[in-house]
Amino acid sequence: MTEELSKKQQVLQDLKKLILARTSIVYLLSDEEDRVEGLLKELSATFQPRPKLYVWNPFYGLFGENEQIEKTVSPIEALDKVIQRNEQTFYLFEGLHPFLKTDLLIARKLKDIHRALRNRYSTVFIIAPSLVLPEELRRDMIVYELPMPDASEVERMLMGVITGSPQAASLTESLTAELKDRMVKGALGLTLDQVARAFRSALIGRTRIDPSVIDGVIDEKGQLIKKSGILNLVKNRPNLDEIGGLENLKDWLKKRSQVLSSEGKGFGLHVPKGVLITGLSGCGKSLCAKAFASFWGIPLLHLDMARLYDGTVGEPEQALQLALRTAESVAPAVLWIDEIEAGISIQSQKAGGGAQSRVFSSFLTWMQEKTDFVFIAATANVIELLPPEVLRKGRFDQIFFVTLPNAQERKSILSIHLKKNSADISKMNLEMLVKVTEGFNGAELEQAVNGALIEAFNSGRPLNEQDMVISVGSIVPLSTTMREEIGRMERWAYNRAVPASTK
Repeated sequence: MTEELSKKQQVLQDLKKLILARTSIVYLLSDEEDRVEGLLKELSATFQPRPKLYVWNPFYGLFGENEQIEKTVSPIEALDKVIQRNEQTFYLFEGLHPFLKTDLLIARKLKDIHRALRNRYSTVFIIAPSLVLPEELRRDMIVYELPMPDASEVERMLMGVITGSPQAASLTESLTAELKDRMVKGALGLTLDQVARAFRSALIGRTRIDPSVIDGVIDEKGQLIKKSGILNLVKNRPNLDEIGGLENLKDWLKKRSQVLSSEGKGFGLHVPKGVLITGLSGCGKSLCAKAFASFWGIPLLHLDMARLYDGTVGEPEQALQLALRTAESVAPAVLWIDEIEAGISIQSQKAGGGAQSRVFSSFLTWMQEKTDFVFIAATANVIELLPPEVLRKGRFDQIFFVTLPNAQERKSILSIHLKKNSADISKMNLEMLVKVTEGFNGAELEQAVNGALIEAFNSGRPLNEQDMVISVGSIVPLSTTMREEIGRMERWAYNRAVPASTK
């Protein structure tokens, strides 16, 4: 079994070790009650004799597979029953955590359970979505954070949804290995209930599975992402072939195409942490960041660092922690941070004092310690504003510098935008257009095509070469207005960053 498919087995192994160590109480951080019940049933089957599993909730009290224990709706009465029963048993308490805030007797009763069960192989599991733990209980229980479902669990759910569909035969026939892999990757980071809903929603009305199904799966993640406040799910993800030039950066990415595959992991490939793309405005930094997500077929999340400090999302440090946890929960994903210097620059730390420093420290720690595949695609216009800690080796896999496109890149960019607007480039002198656009960045080349399109529309005819010449003549490029600034940036990048383009 590959590392990607071993999370569930690792959970079962971890919980079994806790039981064999006679851990009385385990606090499970999760909101997946059905999944936890299933895991505990599997865990029970590994013991001889097999322990019974009893579940408690505030409506039904304690109940087993074919048994209801009377007078156990009250948490205190249910916990008393746990102390009284001597046989090896697993108890799963669902919905107990709100009582821990308000009823000190429950905390006292749990301390009694800790003492009573430590000489047995019985264990109380408390499941809750967040940690609600009185100080007096912190030494008496183990807190275990349940990881999200792994690829094997998600794949089983996918096949179950397909098998249960009226169109099961045709759906199964059209499900290629590549599509299955992409659907599974797209659903990673969701709970099993969310996975099932995502697959069912994506397959409604379909008789065959095609790549468009992936967007339906990712839409389910969008609901989770919206709750973070400073994260957005970006659906407009350009492909690499929509980007002209920047061949060095593209080649770097293509060499890492298989890092998420079982073959790549089996070979020992390490997943990349991220890249920082700096350089001139309008030269494709953000476009490249978006393309990373479409290349791997995973969600693209946009982290708005500036919103951390506008007062709409609460305390900046807490908002950032929530956003980063959310990003991890929907992994694998690309986390796009546009103009990263806006949130963690040296000046912002000095101006903002403690809050900015804490945000900066939290972000650096997360970058260093994250284990889930959240690829950081950060862009910076003024990289000198970033603290040196961000730029040191190990934070990013590579720092790329983008500058004005060369002649070959301008030709590629013009061709992309002209074709996108249905222009007949066979009737145009592209070499001439490349010459007259020397010093133009990618955004200005796109603007030139858009301006030519307006000229053609107002003249009532298709776009032609003359329209392009007129449009180009109306644009003053940044290479003219910011010549000194461009020179300064290029001098900084020399020997500090890898050129995104070939010479």
